[in-house]
Amino acid sequence: MATVDSETRRKANLRVLQRIDSNIVDLAITATHVVLYEYSLTKKTWEKKNVEGSLFVTKRSDAPRFKLIVLNRNSTDNLEVPITSTFQMQVRDPYMIIRDSSNGNNQAIRGIWFHDGKERDSVASYLENVVKSLVKIEEMEKAHPPPPSFASVETKQQSSGSSNADAGAALLAALTTGSKSSQTQSTTAGDTNEAKQSTASATSSAAGANQQNLVLDKKNLQLSLLSLIQDERFLDLIHAQYLKVVNSRAARQQKDGK
Repeated sequence: MATVDSETRRKANLRVLQRIDSNIVDLAITATHVVLYEYSLTKKTWEKKNVEGSLFVTKRSDAPRFKLIVLNRNSTDNLEVPITSTFQMQVRDPYMIIRDSSNGNNQAIRGIWFHDGKERDSVASYLENVVKSLVKIEEMEKAHPPPPSFASVETKQQSSGSSNADAGAALLAALTTGSKSSQTQSTTAGDTNEAKQSTASATSSAAGANQQNLVLDKKNLQLSLLSLIQDERFLDLIHAQYLKVVNSRAARQQKDGK
């Protein structure tokens, strides 16, 4: 279970990141200290850049729904990389290598050095799962495009200045994704209660969004459900309810057998 100090630090980091990007709604996973390198195609070597500090994978209320950010201790020039279905990454000790084409430069190959190798592996694993999910969502959308009636509703909302991403944010806002390395949490009664409170808060927020006539489109719903599934506290709550139903059914069958 997260300590008061770690939770306070998490909230403080979230506020700092929200000043950089107001669409950030939560932190997915973090790493204590990283250093940025860039591969020089001319020199065929890695060159250290003037960027180092804490790394955060954030959840956003708008596309792209995930973004990697390194809060630079050396200057205000932070590293910001959108995580999309085309994001490329591989772990090659001691770096997590990424291809950043966000600025239209497909040749930008960057290596992120992690002080803690376990944090690197956890971040890489999380990003790999996110990209796989985004790819699958895009494939589903191509195979099953939304009906014209739904598309017209979405277009109408966009023209009136509404953003259906707000409804997705309502589901994501109360969640923090557990990480075995940087956000390790035990399965305790306290965690279950916290999961219930988070789920209730998310449900209440979603209801408020519904009252404002916001539309939760398929992509936002899919991403929100993926985020919920990756939250260990949410899974604890679902599993507890599942066991309750199974035990109740078993007791009822035993009673009927008598």
